Order: sequence, then C-alpha cells, then structure tokens
Amino acid sequence: MSDCIDIDLVANAGVLVRGGGLGLLVDGMHDQDGHPFGRVEPDDMARMGRPEGIFERLDYLLFTHEHPDHFTPDLVAGHLERRPVKGVFLPAPAREPEGRARLVRALEERGVPHWTMGPEPGGTLSVSPEPGLTVTAIGTRHMGKQFQDVRNDCLLVSLMGMNLLFTGDADHVPEYYEEALKDVDLDAAFVNPIFYHNPNGQAIIDGIFRPLELVIYHMPSNGRDPFHLAFTVKRALQRYARPDMPVHVLDAAAPHVTICPAVL
Repeated sequence: MSDCIDIDLVANAGVLVRGGGLGLLVDGMHDQDGHPFGRVEPDDMARMGRPEGIFERLDYLLFTHEHPDHFTPDLVAGHLERRPVKGVFLPAPAREPEGRARLVRALEERGVPHWTMGPEPGGTLSVSPEPGLTVTAIGTRHMGKQFQDVRNDCLLVSLMGMNLLFTGDADHVPEYYEEALKDVDLDAAFVNPIFYHNPNGQAIIDGIFRPLELVIYHMPSNGRDPFHLAFTVKRALQRYARPDMPVHVLDAAAPHVTICPAVL
C-alpha cells in the first residue's frame, strides 16, 4: 500500500525506512568489529552506492550515537563520493575523532545539509528538511553504567503523517521521554532487546510510548550471541505479549516489516 512505510533491516540497529518517495537510513553505515552485532556487509554498501534494490532511494542518513556498531564516519564519507544525499543527521559527539572531522569536512565541501542533534537528556531538537518529513531528536543517555557519558538521540521520524520512534541504545529512564512524547501518537516504536526485557522499559512502552506496534531490533547476528539476547527476547515475548500491541522481531529471519496508518 502506498500510504504505508516499509522498514528493512540492514544490520544490527541499521534500518532503511521507505515511504512518501523517500529513503531514510538509520544507523545503517558501520563496518567496525569488536562487538557481537553484525556489520553492514560490503555488498550492501555497494548496493547503496549504485543505487540498487531497496536502496533505489537513499535521501537522508540518520545516526543515534557514536558507537561503532551504529556509525562509522569514514564509511559515510566514502559513500558521499559515490552518491549524493539530501541531508545527514549527526549525533552528539562522544569525543572528537578524526573520522568525524573528516566527515564534516566532506559534507561541507559537497554542500550537503547536515545537522548535529544531541539535545540534553529530556530535551528535543526538531528539523524539517522538506515538506512531509520532520526528524526530532529526543535527548537520552546510553543504557549501561559504563556508557552514561555517551549521549544517545532517540529519533522520532514523522513521515507521511506517521510517527516512528527509533530508540537506538537509549536508557529506560521515564524522564527522558515524558515531556517529549506527551502529545505524540506513535505508530511504531523500535527498541532493543534489553529495553524490551527490562520492567522499566516495559513501563515506558506501556505508559509513555503507547505505540500501535512495537519492533524489537538491534538483534545479534547469527552464531554470535554471547549475551543470549535471542533467548532473552523469546522469554520476554512470552511474559509481556499483549493482544492490542503487535510486536515484531526484526532480525535475519524476518528482516522486513510494513507499518500502515491506523484504521479509524
């Protein structure tokens, strides 16, 4: 259906959002190792640059935070040499690596609109780069005590009158979301396995997000699951399943989901 939005898994928390004649890639350019999650395959990067297949439209690149399983600046800069984009949404800098500086220079040299988001936790920053599209960053911190100094932008993508929330690795702290989402009706929320499994995360999903549909993403690649996230999700689905909120697990076995407007 033309009024629906298609979501395709690229790798890890990397997804391609297609709707309204636009393609938006969220956390979908990273090739570094050292973590149990999948890297974007070279074949997919080549398809993005040609363009080919689901990557026929690739207009905006969005990133939640500066971790290597979400964002590789040099890979983004290399893509710009092969194919122009309409804009890039950058996360708050966790540090000032050379790769990010090279990317910013490449964006400026090519005249590509780019926005550094990264509002304070609980705050928001919105950009409407063209009619029918608004991206709002909701400031949070990365989950896990060891990452509390890392900002994570929850990205609220408003496209074709629908609202999709991509949480990345945001912590399950209600104060981050209460004000930012109090007047927002979410068609779908995307959360990682730990957020979904945690009782505090469930309280946020049920009490603040209240999405029509929920998608669990950021799943480990096949054969590399040292944290047993697949088992964790299976048990959590048994515990928290709700008949009024469809839950999709976006992984290698089911890499596509379609989100359609609510039927009144």
